[in-house]
Amino acid sequence: MTNVSKGSKYLVIFACMLLQAIPYGIAQNIPPLFIHYLEKEYHFSVQSVGYIFMIGALAASLISPIAGKMYSKFPVKLIMLGGLILSAFGVMLNAVSSKLWMFLVANAITQIGTVTFSGLGVPFLIATWFDKKSKASALGIAFAGGSIGNFFLQPIVTNLLNHYELHRVYFMCALASLVVGVLVGVLLIHPNKQPIESSAAKQSTDSSKDSKISTNQSVPQGTHPANTQTGIGYKKTTQQKSFWALSCFYLIIGLAISALSSQYANFFASIHINTTLIGTIGSTFAIACLVGNVGGGFLFSKIGVRNAMFLAFILQLVTVILLIASIFIPSIKVFSAFAWAVLYGFNVYSYMSAPAVMMQTLFGMKDTSQILGVFSIFFAVGFALGNIVFGFFVDTFGFTAAWISILCYVLIGFSGLLFFITDIQKHKFADQTA
Repeated sequence: MTNVSKGSKYLVIFACMLLQAIPYGIAQNIPPLFIHYLEKEYHFSVQSVGYIFMIGALAASLISPIAGKMYSKFPVKLIMLGGLILSAFGVMLNAVSSKLWMFLVANAITQIGTVTFSGLGVPFLIATWFDKKSKASALGIAFAGGSIGNFFLQPIVTNLLNHYELHRVYFMCALASLVVGVLVGVLLIHPNKQPIESSAAKQSTDSSKDSKISTNQSVPQGTHPANTQTGIGYKKTTQQKSFWALSCFYLIIGLAISALSSQYANFFASIHINTTLIGTIGSTFAIACLVGNVGGGFLFSKIGVRNAMFLAFILQLVTVILLIASIFIPSIKVFSAFAWAVLYGFNVYSYMSAPAVMMQTLFGMKDTSQILGVFSIFFAVGFALGNIVFGFFVDTFGFTAAWISILCYVLIGFSGLLFFITDIQKHKFADQTA
């Protein structure tokens, strides 16, 4: 590996981190800060605000297969730029919205753009620059940009909301997203047009001139590396029953992830943890997410997909059990809250980098963005429905029953997911060539 190639790889990771920190952070991490102001200024109910997030998630899930297919048809820079501009445009629409349906449309556009450049674009770009052994670690570092950006965005946006009207803050956020997104997209985003060699392949190339000639001839100049890698492709993948079963179990996990990610503040308040402490718990969670994003990538590289997801299963299982225990044993409520922040924060890789890593590892790089787009639909639907289902349980039966339902989702979802990961790995689809 030359110094130039190393520098290019580091630059791509840095670019992806910037995209996750600012455009992604504005689209995904700070919207909860606007909830109170939407309720106050427009008298939206909590349920109505929930529909804004649900519609956004469903819109993103529906567009994912189409956006994924576009990455195999058009230059990655063009598609990512389109997603970045669309995401910023959606945020900008909030600045002129006054009716619920307008906010629904705005968030749908925002999430369509966000899934295009982040959920699909970042994994695709990373995969063109890193080999099978290192791409999971690189992807984890890239996604850590979202956690880093959150440290800065949360206090900045909170301060802006305290000093300016809601529409002006939306405008400023949209402008920041657009400027950063376009600059990074134009100046720093570019695919690797050279063939990717693993360490073993490189050693073999160095020891055999014939091998080197063969390798150079096998990958045409200018071909997208993600399309020259092994794998069974989109058509054969979607013909596998195990792919659909894996997706369905990940949908169930999405139900749990949704509640664990967004209902913690309401729950902690209900068990009488003071607001200041809840803020500290949230900061602890942000730090743990940073560690989880980076560490998750290394876990995938070092212990494999199945073992990394098994660890995520244990982390989520212990987290939910402690939350349930805090209801019956008030003396451990603060401990349980911080345990949630740390354990669930470490677990962030199970829904950030895991979808891309699982699809690339299990089915290969051929048509990977298109395959990931379909797989992402299931998680997005689970995530969109999770809050509604959890809210129904809370309103009807209380938090105890609601968290027990989450425990069931974790047990069922991960049991099925781990079973089918093991089953799919036996077939070695990722190593096959079309």
